[in-house]
Amino acid sequence: MITLECASLKGFLDCASLAVSGGRACVVLTETEFEKNLLLRIFTGLTRLDSGKIFIFGKEVSSFSYSELNAARKRMGIVLNNGGLISNLKVWENIMLPLSYHSSLSHHDMDEKMISILGKIGYDDDLTILPGPLPIYKKRLAGFTRAMLMEPDLIIYDSVFEGLSPDIRSKVLETITAFQREKEGRASLFLDMDEGLLDYIRADSIYTLKKGKFYERN
Repeated sequence: MITLECASLKGFLDCASLAVSGGRACVVLTETEFEKNLLLRIFTGLTRLDSGKIFIFGKEVSSFSYSELNAARKRMGIVLNNGGLISNLKVWENIMLPLSYHSSLSHHDMDEKMISILGKIGYDDDLTILPGPLPIYKKRLAGFTRAMLMEPDLIIYDSVFEGLSPDIRSKVLETITAFQREKEGRASLFLDMDEGLLDYIRADSIYTLKKGKFYERN
C-alpha cells in the first residue's frame, strides 16, 4: 500500500523506512503535530522527498503522471482530525460531494449508505445544517463517513479518536474494523501522537518516528 525506502527530507526524515501492507492495520506515532501533518502530506504525494523512494499501491511516486497520482489518491480515504469539511456546504453535502462525482450509485442508494454509516458511529446531529457550529469531533465523524462511502483500499486516520467519548470511540473502532475486513487487502493507517491509542487498537505493526527515523515496536 505505502512503502518508504531510505526516505530523506531535510530537517525531518533521515533515510527512514516503513511499510504499510494490504490487509493490515498500522499505527505511526509522532512526537509533534507538525511531524504528523508532514507525514500525511508525504503519504498522499503532496510533499516530495529530497531522496529515497515512496511507493503507493506498488508504484514509485516520482514516476506517477498527474492523472496516475490522482487515481492513486482516489483509492485512499483520509479522515482528518478537523473533519476537513467545506464551511459553506451543509453536512450532508460535504459527506456526499466526492460520491456524487465518482460513484454510479443512485441518490437513494447513496443516502441509504450514508445513513447506515452515520448510525453505526453514533452521529445524531441535523445533516441539513452548515458544519460551523458542530464540535470538532462531530465534524470528524462526518469526514469519517465521507471517506468510507468512497470504498477506498486504504484509509488514513488522522488522530481520529481525540475527544471521543468511550461509547463513540467504541462504535468508531468497531466500524473501522468491520470496514477493513469487508474487502480483501484493505488497509488502515493511524497517524497519532497519543500513546494511549495502543490501549484500544489492535495494530499489526506499530512505528514510532524519532529523530528522523521509524522504529518498529514489538
